[in-house]
Amino acid sequence: MDIVFIKTEGPTHLQQSGLAMPQHKRWYISLLIVLFLLTPAKRLWAQLGATSLNGPGIAVSVDYLPASHYIRPEDSVKTKSTTSQQRYNFGASFLLSNKVDTATGKVRNWTLAASGSYTKLTNENYDHQIFPSELLGTQLALQHYRSLHNRWSMVGLLSVGLFTDMEKIDGEDIFVNGGVLFVKQHNRRFSYGIGAMFTNSFGTPMLLPAFFIRWQTDNKFRIDINFPEKISVASSLSKQTDLALAFRLRGSAYDVEKHPDNKRLMGYSEMSLGLENTWHLNKHLDFVAAGGSILYSGATFQEKKLSEMFGEKPLHRFATNYFFSTGLRWNFQPKH
Repeated sequence: MDIVFIKTEGPTHLQQSGLAMPQHKRWYISLLIVLFLLTPAKRLWAQLGATSLNGPGIAVSVDYLPASHYIRPEDSVKTKSTTSQQRYNFGASFLLSNKVDTATGKVRNWTLAASGSYTKLTNENYDHQIFPSELLGTQLALQHYRSLHNRWSMVGLLSVGLFTDMEKIDGEDIFVNGGVLFVKQHNRRFSYGIGAMFTNSFGTPMLLPAFFIRWQTDNKFRIDINFPEKISVASSLSKQTDLALAFRLRGSAYDVEKHPDNKRLMGYSEMSLGLENTWHLNKHLDFVAAGGSILYSGATFQEKKLSEMFGEKPLHRFATNYFFSTGLRWNFQPKH
């Protein structure tokens, strides 16, 4: 049995100015809504990219995104303003209990996870502040897994986290997510999950649908589709190292004090494509290095009101960029 890890935005400027939103912006915002609303369970676990945990363990990673030009939402013009990012990530997962019924083979376990991510944003040549200079996201999550009938299982999730720009920390910075997913292990390669999650991200606690899809192969070139986290193709270069090409999605929400138009809920999303090299230093320890292109990154700002959930929002984008990442992963359970 694998532990389930599911990783994991009043009127806008455009409406006030009478400008219609271009079609490509509508596509971007629709994608942000899907990532942000339909998969709240994604945010229950640390987003460590190539260094993400696949079971009980501890992982740390550092990401570097060099200066990227800001693209303003009014007319999609690339400006002289730039933002660079340095992210420091931590994740840990501990198996609290694991019980197996020897007669039926059914499994029940409890897992505790802790995670944190600190981002330093260096913003230069802006006429006025748009993005914060720091972002901190940290949370504690509890998961319960239980086998059901006919290859179905149930996963219960609950997390409490602090997502802030560190200007002022109060109750608005506390995000609570949780819910239940029912997972069908169709065969050893394919599984999917559906359920409902609750979140207070929009101020008022609300229920949202949640789902994920997992499909893997075990050929020489291993394909791993784990929506909404990643799509990757990997191959073992030797017993000590693996190389993968991965497309990844990353996103989170923060409560910010300094924000455009007094809209304090900042939703950040990112898409990347890159090579990920993993060296298995021993049965427990992995070293990971990754690099590639940031295909898309951007943020939206909105008030914490349900009425604004599907409203049009200015999309503050960055130009296409590249990234580097390194990390260490300590797996408590040895590889065989």
